[in-house]
Amino acid sequence: MKNPDKVFTDLHRLLETQNFKSEKELKEFMDSLMGKPIPSFPKEVLSDRERAQDLVFEAYELPLHHAKKRIDEALRLDPDCIEAYEFLAETQHSPATRMPFYKTGIDVGRRIFGGEYLDKHKGMFWGMHETRPFMRCMQHYAGCLYATGEKQECVALMEELIELNPNDNQGARDQLLLYLIELNEFEKFKRYDKQFDGDVGAFPLFNRALFAFETEGETAASNKLLKRAIKHNVHVPAKLESAKPIKDFPDTYGFGDENEALYYAAFARHIWLHTVGAIGWLKERAKK
Repeated sequence: MKNPDKVFTDLHRLLETQNFKSEKELKEFMDSLMGKPIPSFPKEVLSDRERAQDLVFEAYELPLHHAKKRIDEALRLDPDCIEAYEFLAETQHSPATRMPFYKTGIDVGRRIFGGEYLDKHKGMFWGMHETRPFMRCMQHYAGCLYATGEKQECVALMEELIELNPNDNQGARDQLLLYLIELNEFEKFKRYDKQFDGDVGAFPLFNRALFAFETEGETAASNKLLKRAIKHNVHVPAKLESAKPIKDFPDTYGFGDENEALYYAAFARHIWLHTVGAIGWLKERAKK
């Protein structure tokens, strides 16, 4: 089965070969592809950059020793292959050792997607296929910054992600809003929460409840927010109260299920624990 990123890249390359005169033509072309495999282009017609990307896609399917040979070859073809730096970061075993590779990917991306490109596409970055490896490096690097104690820098990078793509397809806002509570950045919290006020799920609902408790204490309003959050996912209180280490992130989760609660607690537990009175409040309200 073809790597999903490879499929998307092949589709993007295929679309670039077309000369659509209207949205109707584009739709008809896309409809014609339904149920069919997206063809890959032969290496002979690809640029060095595209061949490098394909080598990275191949690397993900190989044992690490062989994969790194593909990555070396990719970087010889294209030293600016952000996907290769992303791959190398993912082979590391700690935030500190991942950071240099993500940082290189970010530096390359700022150079390639700066200037006129930034002026033209700012606000639409995730919609531009070529920017996605750059934005993934930014998001993962932000996580590494937080893990190594550089929390303000982490927040700044997450804010930049949302500035580049206000729709925030990557979901950076989930952690951002939580970290803004931790850092007492209350005005920023209110601004971003308003921007995404239609969000539901464990992150936005429990974050809003925690924010209300932190800023106003136990009130009718904060109790109402917490009640709504618990109604959405009854598993979250137990995960936040537990002392059991969270070692593995679930691959997927559904709204209201235990995996969603585990995923939220992995990011939020220590912040709830360090918010004076919050866990006691959570326990009492969960009983009711």
